[in-house]
Amino acid sequence: MMTEAADKKRIIFNVFLGLIVLVGSFYVATEGFYMDEAGLLATYKGIFQGNRMFIDSWGPYQLGGILTYPLFALYYYALEPVLYPIGIGFMLYTRICYQIIRLLIAIYLYATIKKTEYEKGAFLTALTYYVLFISYKNFSYKSMCDFGIVLFICWAVRFFDTRNRWYFLPMGLATCVMILSYPTMIIFPVFVVISLIVLMYNGYELGKPTIIYIVTCVVVGVAVVIYLQLTSGIMNIIPQLAYIEDSAYKNPMYVRFGMMLLSYLVFFVIAYAPVVVLKIIGFIRGMDDETAHVILSIYWILFMAASIIARPESVSASRFVYGCLIIFWWLPFFVEKREKLEYTRIGHYKLPEHEGKGMLKIIFFISVVVQLIWSISTNQGITVPGYMCFYVVLIVVMLAASEEVLGLKLLATAVVGFALFFSLVWVAESDGGYNDIFESRYYVTDGAYKGIALDQTDYDMNKAAYDLVTEYVTSEDKLFVLHGYSYSAYLNSDAKQGAGSPYSRAGKGQMRVLQYWEVNPENQPDYIMINPSNKYYEEFVGGETEEYINENYKTTVATEGDFILLAR
Repeated sequence: MMTEAADKKRIIFNVFLGLIVLVGSFYVATEGFYMDEAGLLATYKGIFQGNRMFIDSWGPYQLGGILTYPLFALYYYALEPVLYPIGIGFMLYTRICYQIIRLLIAIYLYATIKKTEYEKGAFLTALTYYVLFISYKNFSYKSMCDFGIVLFICWAVRFFDTRNRWYFLPMGLATCVMILSYPTMIIFPVFVVISLIVLMYNGYELGKPTIIYIVTCVVVGVAVVIYLQLTSGIMNIIPQLAYIEDSAYKNPMYVRFGMMLLSYLVFFVIAYAPVVVLKIIGFIRGMDDETAHVILSIYWILFMAASIIARPESVSASRFVYGCLIIFWWLPFFVEKREKLEYTRIGHYKLPEHEGKGMLKIIFFISVVVQLIWSISTNQGITVPGYMCFYVVLIVVMLAASEEVLGLKLLATAVVGFALFFSLVWVAESDGGYNDIFESRYYVTDGAYKGIALDQTDYDMNKAAYDLVTEYVTSEDKLFVLHGYSYSAYLNSDAKQGAGSPYSRAGKGQMRVLQYWEVNPENQPDYIMINPSNKYYEEFVGGETEEYINENYKTTVATEGDFILLAR
């Protein structure tokens, strides 16, 4: 009876918590303007508007436009007349779609875990995945790649549970989603195939599944190549591939990768310093695993508190990644002494090494591989690949909720608490830093951001950009917005984008914009929008691009707020 009563209380608590998270997640979707969000959606919108990939668009993450195209088409061709009048503009629509897709994946993750020995931890693990996010809550090369990774994990677990080789078909599709979202992930299937070959060498019958996986990836790849041939022409693309890069890279790849490995080493030391101390104490005086895990949990909470107190004004979701990196390094320690308990389900026999530790190995391996790939390609710090530690964090939450490893409940509770804070209280706004839902904001009533509440500065910026592009720029024009990723101008306009990417740099020595206009003279803009108050504007002053614009765009069409609209 006590067990039944406890189960009922747990169910009621789960339902209550789930409803709070669900309602809160959609409410937070109506808050804030984040620069990268505007920049990446503008990139994908350019593809939707007809930009030829790798010709009209030079952005490194443009292939994600293939994935977002159906959602964009659904809004602009069908739903806009219905949603816009009730206060849902394009940006809010994409955020809602993102939340729905993440919710569906979380539900499938729950169903997957429910069929394993960790079924007691299924709900909390799925809930934690739902509230975790990468940078901001909308479609990006990171978030769509994450979708593919989680689905790949689910289908890999289902395969090793059922031995149904056809799970490798959706695993191949999930891999293609990763690659289209984040092109560097083309390395991922190489790791997968090598791993499958190693398993086959060790006696696993994986020949047919491997073939299914490879064929699926190749078929989708061929389909994308055919699409590119029909829309851009492969021979037209090849000469322009040299321009497809992130011109913000300041160091060569080997330097960036070396610095990244050094950062990982630092977090390894931070993570294992207390472990070594506990091992020494355990050797001298004896200490059970549960006590050691509780002490580490307290250490983690103190670390997170210290990282927040040190610079409270810059607290953001990326700060949470630091804590996740520590948990990533701890996982081998947490599971090293885990007992292998055999059990039987009616009509179905399970091997715990396969279902239990095997599942953990799959997730940990994928996390390591993806972190390695992201470390190679990013021009940012460890927080970018560090996001891929989230999957290891999910393991810890799952182990704690399933009571498979003792002493982890405090750590799991703290992780979920921080995740809920960054998901339901913290808001991704401007270019980062600390912002929360309690700050004063004003709802936008027109344009792409209709239905979203922005702070005073972002509200004024958005309104100024919207007023200029709607009054002076038509769908027949070409528009270049200096530092375009920072503003809503591209999203508020139907004009063709007059640059290779919203992220195109135009500072001193940065020639991408001029090269784009030279290679594609038909895409030279009719209008150029600049904002001298932008913090990166100083890089533009005195550069080659400014000189060209001053010589060829001498007409000031209009000014609105800090924006200036120029024409030939």
